[in-house]
Amino acid sequence: MAPDTAFLTPSELHDAVSTNTDSHFKPFRLKLANGATLTGLPHVSSRQTYNANPRPLLIGIHGATCSAYTYDLSPQYTGSTYSHMFGIPIIAFNRPHCLDSSGWLVDRSSQEPNKPAFNDEGGASYFENEGLWMHEYILPALWNEFDESSGCTGIVTTSHFMAVPITIVAAAAYCTQTVRERQYPWNGMILSGFSAQNTVHCGKVSAALQTDPHREPHEMPLGHDYRIHIPPFWPADQADLMLGPQGLGTDPNLRTLFQKSTTPFLTGKVSDLFGWWPQNSAQFKASIILPILYGLGEYDWVWQGTKRNVEAFCAGFVNAERVEGACVEGSPHAIELGACGRGWWIRCCGWALEVTASAAMRAMRDKPAKFEQGERTI
Repeated sequence: MAPDTAFLTPSELHDAVSTNTDSHFKPFRLKLANGATLTGLPHVSSRQTYNANPRPLLIGIHGATCSAYTYDLSPQYTGSTYSHMFGIPIIAFNRPHCLDSSGWLVDRSSQEPNKPAFNDEGGASYFENEGLWMHEYILPALWNEFDESSGCTGIVTTSHFMAVPITIVAAAAYCTQTVRERQYPWNGMILSGFSAQNTVHCGKVSAALQTDPHREPHEMPLGHDYRIHIPPFWPADQADLMLGPQGLGTDPNLRTLFQKSTTPFLTGKVSDLFGWWPQNSAQFKASIILPILYGLGEYDWVWQGTKRNVEAFCAGFVNAERVEGACVEGSPHAIELGACGRGWWIRCCGWALEVTASAAMRAMRDKPAKFEQGERTI
């Protein structure tokens, strides 16, 4: 364990959103190079499956209204199951301004939370600031902390909803660096719960949040700050957002868990979602050369779950090594929590193993020659 890292007893903020009574994750606290604090949940499986190497470090990046605990909701819905199954470490972190991870507006991890000791990274928006923060500080720190102890050879990220544009910004910064400039090896990106065209229902509920922000005290998530956070969704909308409509076949117990695990999110990121991102996404997508796996639930609450929407989102990655995208039939916004959840988890872990092995092969100095190529067809 690195000197600046210490495992912690979950704080009141963590207790408020933790829902798994039999968790195999253990909370961590990590000091970043800029002085900020990063908290989260690691699960480093001792099990070795297949070959010990190449081995991906799978990093979970949660979306809006969620936290690292979304990857560990209950004994039936936890990433630790698949971490153990495949022998892949899974690290989920609380993004800046979530729970007690530091942020540039309010730093809950400090003794003076309203006076952060650090600034943003000079980006033009919240999305860009956080993406640069992720690339410059968070991913290097996680790699330095967990790569050697877990025997990993590269990072694969899996990002959901609001974390998707932030991860794209970070990946664009990474891909435009030279190999020598990079502080960590990034082998692939898994993206879900984000697209191009919204549902009409999402637009109506979002508009209602702006015109009717009143909530009773018990309805406000712990840590909500009216100066920077948007009022939370109503409980029924929050459950529908993540799990889809009633009758879809998702576990009814998850609706109760999500009502407890809701966290506040920044108002500025809503503005970015509908304003800055559509105007600027193309340049960031075009910079990415990493392989991409993308999934959109057919019953996504926010985005139109259609093949056309999948194709529209994927089309921008014109320089990516490979792009695999699909509309996942019968799945909600949070694919991993729906009827196809186990299959999605298994696919993501298998894909992470595959692209990590491909990256290792690409780096080989003495690769064998291919079989003779030609124009003839059988």
